[in-house]
Amino acid sequence: MFKSKFFMGSIIATVLVSTLLAGCGTSNNANTPSKNAEAQGETSTGNTAAGEEVTLNILFPGDPPKDLDAVNAAIATKLKADGLNMKLNYTFVPWETYTNKQSLVVAAGEKYDLTWTHISNLSQGVSKNVLMPLDDLLKSDGPGLLKDISDFVWKAVKVDGKTYAIPRVVPVAQSNDTFQIRGDLRKKYGLPEIKSSADFEKYLEAVKTNDPTITPLAGGAGGLVRELAPSYFANGDFTGSFFYIDVNETPLKVKNLFASEAYEQYVNKTREWYKKGYLPSDPNMFKDINGDFAKGRMAAMPSNILRPTEIIDALKTNIPDAELEFVQFASDKPKYIFTSADNLLSVLSTSKHPKEAVAFVNWLHSSQENYDLFSLGVKDVNFKADGNSASYEGISPDKQYFPISWAWTDLRYNKFSKYITPEQLDVIKTWDDGAVQTPLIGFSINTEPVKAELAKVSAIASEYSTQGPLMNGVVDFAAVKDKFLSRLNDAGIDKVLAEYQKQLDAFLAQQK
Repeated sequence: MFKSKFFMGSIIATVLVSTLLAGCGTSNNANTPSKNAEAQGETSTGNTAAGEEVTLNILFPGDPPKDLDAVNAAIATKLKADGLNMKLNYTFVPWETYTNKQSLVVAAGEKYDLTWTHISNLSQGVSKNVLMPLDDLLKSDGPGLLKDISDFVWKAVKVDGKTYAIPRVVPVAQSNDTFQIRGDLRKKYGLPEIKSSADFEKYLEAVKTNDPTITPLAGGAGGLVRELAPSYFANGDFTGSFFYIDVNETPLKVKNLFASEAYEQYVNKTREWYKKGYLPSDPNMFKDINGDFAKGRMAAMPSNILRPTEIIDALKTNIPDAELEFVQFASDKPKYIFTSADNLLSVLSTSKHPKEAVAFVNWLHSSQENYDLFSLGVKDVNFKADGNSASYEGISPDKQYFPISWAWTDLRYNKFSKYITPEQLDVIKTWDDGAVQTPLIGFSINTEPVKAELAKVSAIASEYSTQGPLMNGVVDFAAVKDKFLSRLNDAGIDKVLAEYQKQLDAFLAQQK
């Protein structure tokens, strides 16, 4: 999968189809740097005069990690030693207001530089002039990034031919259509490895029968998607999307997901599992899915290929004999790459220090030492190195530094838990081997032209589907189908579909 350039394997096939957060919590500065020079063999430059220290203001979602001030001071010292005359200052914004906050700070001309965004919001960020094009900056201040990230990954972060973000590089071939389960429970019940939904149902039934204090499955049935609907979803993943594109059809068409056979099969199976007692009787029972899984309160949850690596330490702390397994159905079918990027680092359009922002990300990805420091903190203070793994044994809870490192994951450097087996790690590193690159890589939808209609459609979808009763299995689809689809039509879903199709046709024409 992953080449020497972040990807260390090869993606070999290509589909041949003609036509694919406003409240702030703030932290922190550091003491820093002193002049620009060469860091890790790459030249990093800035806008400021030699000797002038720059404060790089970073806008991130969520809460500040523990021990941020001390880690930030250490980062500042390392930046200075590497010739980058800058220090970092963070503002953390609640998730629910984060995207709106990005627009507000730009509208107000506030001095923020680096920010996290997601591929699903990229086109909107560009159309609202929230994000800055980075092509020239990458050439001058991010040469290591250009060298190490594969061309097809950069393709995903281009809008109208310009680059607006720096992608992390992780497995991307339908990597969200999965479950994670308790492997120790599977073995306890004498069940074989899970390879299909039928196998998975036997596991859920065994949990219900043998361990009644454990909820068999919580968080939804997202892992069913690969078996039912291996398609591109236009507004996020299957459970959060309203539209899909079947890449095996010619020409490519944007369709209403809720009117599809795959959606009906999905919600009917979810309903069946609810009635059998596999899903929580109260959909609000689990507020923290990851945390509750790690505490042994459920036996399975929807996942992605990297989530088990993020949860295994907590699970082993709570249940030392527990084992974690990653499950994807229909492993014999092709894996498709619909987009080659997900989490991104971008520069806000009103940034006062865009060169420094790009130079910093280039520095972050230029060495193991830099990556560990920004992602894990100070060795032996915030984490311990255990071979190629990171460990928190003996680290005080108030020193366990957990930033949003998923925003910049680099599999060349990423330290996985010692509880991840060599076989599991090999699956991660080879996940995209032989995956099918679709013509949709780089396609992203600008929702602005139909934002009024989309808001109405979104409200109706939330009422029925998105984290609602259909996705939780508490109602029969047949009982609400006609009214649901009729309301979507009245809300203007056909107008949204037509606009999306227009954008898809224009994108495909550009590719030719």
